[in-house]
Amino acid sequence: MSDLKNETGLLHPLLEWVKQDNTLMLFIRNGYVNIYYRGGNLLRLTHKTNGGYNSFFDPRYNKSQIPLPKLPTTLRNLKDVAAWLAGFPTLKQIMDISFSIHNKPEREFQQLIARENNCSPISGETEYFITDIEFSDSSIGARFDLLAIRWLAAERKNGRNCKAALIEMKYGDNALSGAAGLFKHIQDINVFLSDVNRYKSLLQTMETQFEQLDDLGLLQFEHPTNGFKVTVGSECKPEVIFVLANHNPRSSKLRAILDDSRIKEYEQSMHFDLKFFVANFAGYGFHSACMLPLSGIRQLFLR
Repeated sequence: MSDLKNETGLLHPLLEWVKQDNTLMLFIRNGYVNIYYRGGNLLRLTHKTNGGYNSFFDPRYNKSQIPLPKLPTTLRNLKDVAAWLAGFPTLKQIMDISFSIHNKPEREFQQLIARENNCSPISGETEYFITDIEFSDSSIGARFDLLAIRWLAAERKNGRNCKAALIEMKYGDNALSGAAGLFKHIQDINVFLSDVNRYKSLLQTMETQFEQLDDLGLLQFEHPTNGFKVTVGSECKPEVIFVLANHNPRSSKLRAILDDSRIKEYEQSMHFDLKFFVANFAGYGFHSACMLPLSGIRQLFLR
């Protein structure tokens, strides 16, 4: 945090670059930092115990064999950081070509959701802040497409009444079923949330992530004048939200899944509130009014 935030910090130029390029997003994990482009990892920095950072760009992105810029594998000074910044345009081109060959729309839309709700012209009006994308923590056995904190507009005088939101994104109807489909996700999340200690650990991570992103100026909203601290109580049921992008209305697949008795069993879960995001006109701004329960999303098919 010191290297990112302080003007003389080693990583500060990277933070400033991200703020000026809305195709990039920065997220902090335990001991490392990811800078994402179109949902892919443009740069991963891992803190070295003896100082500096190991830097990594996955060469497997380079499907077209474009000559890679000369990039230091360790960041020790501002010259090393400048070399990476100079290489960003080429690395982004390499990733563009890779994504045109092996498309990853879910990850790209995850980053779009994060940008819309965290740092866009309308992010101060939305009610969910994305604290992480592609979250994975093997120590607590958790994997989620997006983590978010719901902070209702009517409760912005302080941050005591926030709620966790665990979000899974599905792009197209082919992603709705199978080993990574809706029902399997619900089952896995239910198992995870039944473990109170693992859930508390996740909440602590989310609160820290929010505080760090806000401290770095990566969240745009009107701050309470009397100060605040966002907290999420473990006694408050989280929302489990599915974002179903580009469903084909002529397909019966989604309707059949929503009518499945196995899904309906979780409509009144003791561990979470099951929700489905429905866009308010076009866009990915998250508001509580856009989150429908299972009965609400099923009602849409009756219109």
